[in-house]
Amino acid sequence: MMPLQIDFQQNALCPADIACDAALPLIQTMMASTWQQAAAQGRALSLPQAQQFRVCIRFVDPAESRALNQSYRGRDYPTNVLSFTTNMLDEAHCLDLGDLVICGACLVQEAADQGKAASDHFLHLVLHGMLHLIGYDHEFEADAETMESLEVAVLKEVGVQDPYEVIVDE
Repeated sequence: MMPLQIDFQQNALCPADIACDAALPLIQTMMASTWQQAAAQGRALSLPQAQQFRVCIRFVDPAESRALNQSYRGRDYPTNVLSFTTNMLDEAHCLDLGDLVICGACLVQEAADQGKAASDHFLHLVLHGMLHLIGYDHEFEADAETMESLEVAVLKEVGVQDPYEVIVDE
């Protein structure tokens, strides 16, 4: 995997227990693993030739998340992560994969509801969004299984439990 640049925006809306700068090496490791596993699965990613990649991760409040979700997906509620693909190659051969929009409030609430650390849920949302940016989807059952199995495997490599495992309080 080529070097990955991440531009974090509106960090004031990032949950307090998530250190974006500290997460950067984990995100880079996850994406390197993703590229390797995609190739091993015979999945050709149709991305232009690049020497590096760039992604913007922007934190938003629930109102902005809801407005974006309504405008782009026709769903009238805030959501945890939205992906906006660009795939634009600049003069320096840096491929801008697109933007991830993360609602920090949704992230924290979901993590609490699911009994997960917010930092682990953040890594899952980033990976999930990045997979969308490089062409993965989950509209059909077979595609969802492929995407989820990749997420589970990649997150395991960075010490994050299966995000789809049901946690039961006793």
